[in-house]
This record gives sequence, C-alpha cells and structure tokens, in this order.
Amino acid sequence: MDIEVLHRQVIPHPAVNGSRVARTREAIVTSALSLAVTGEVAPIVRDIARMAGVSARTVFQHFADTAELYVAVLDRVLGTEFGDIPEPGAVSPLEGRIQFIVDRAAERHERLLSMWTFVETLQHRSVPAADMVAQFYAAGHASLARWFDRELAGLSAEQRGRMLNAVALALSPESWVVLRRRLGLSVERARDELRFVVGAALKDGARR
Repeated sequence: MDIEVLHRQVIPHPAVNGSRVARTREAIVTSALSLAVTGEVAPIVRDIARMAGVSARTVFQHFADTAELYVAVLDRVLGTEFGDIPEPGAVSPLEGRIQFIVDRAAERHERLLSMWTFVETLQHRSVPAADMVAQFYAAGHASLARWFDRELAGLSAEQRGRMLNAVALALSPESWVVLRRRLGLSVERARDELRFVVGAALKDGARR
C-alpha cells in the first residue's frame, strides 16, 4: 500500500489554528509520524526537519528533545485513531457483539501494524509514553467490561477478572502482530482467529 495513503488512514490531520507556530509544530509531528509509519523506530531529527521543511534547530524550538516529539506522535496515534469505539449494544446477541468488536480491533491494529515497533520501543524508553499506553489499555479493559456485562454477570470476582484478561489479551495489538507477522496470516484469517478465541473465552467463562 502506498505510504501516503496509509498515513492518511492511520491518522487524520487535526485542525490547527492559523498561526505560524501551530502550523510548524503540526508539520513536525506529521513528518515524524510519516517516518514512523514507514517503520522507522527512532526517526532522526535531520530527516524529520527535511520532510517538514524546517531546520533541525526549529524542531528543538518546539520540542525539548526527540523523546518529547515521539510522545506527541504517540498521542496523535492513540488519541485520534484509538479513541472511543461506539458501543455495540449489550443487548445484542453475543456473536454479533464479538464480530463487531473484533472487526473494529482488527481494523485499528492493522493500521498500527507498520509502526508497532516504534510504539513498543517508545513505551520502554519514555515514562510519559508508557503511562499513555497504560491508560489506553485500561480504557479498553473497561470497555470490554461494559460490552460483555451480561456474560460477566454472576461470575465471581476472580472469574470475571480472568475472563476480561483473556479477552483483552486476545484483542491487544500484540496479538495482532503475532497473527499477522509471526504466523503470516491474512487479515481475514487473523480476524477469524480472534473471533474464535474471544468467543471461546467468553463461553467457557460463562459456563463456570
């Protein structure tokens, strides 16, 4: 897929005000994101500046260091592409809810796939990035608890926690990386595997 097209799919550009400072900052973040999308684990300032049409000095006038810039890129990824997902409706049949949630997760994770190494590396090197990712996972966990409240009702606290952890693990970006990159599955096949795993975890937990 063309990198420019992929970039537009990953992160829509947010609206910025007309000030030169805002436009320059936006160009820097967008350029760093473009390089991360191509697989760059740590885009260098020289390349970011060249793509943004500014000097390296200008980059550091807007960001204290590359870590701060990378965190701004991560915030764009998680805040825009991984925002709230519409509720599938707790009254819907279980199979319908599973399909809805898996399809949305697969769509989002596939968009993130090309820059997953960047995200994973950054969260190990930056406390703010790690906190941001942790908040993202916590929000996802809370959403699963709402989506599958009917299946979780009546379970003990331990059973409820184990079921939620199993489903959250299956729907994590890391699982998608394993299915797509390590096992070499197609998007369709990887999505089918997730539906099977999530369904098995929920149905098994509900029987206990």
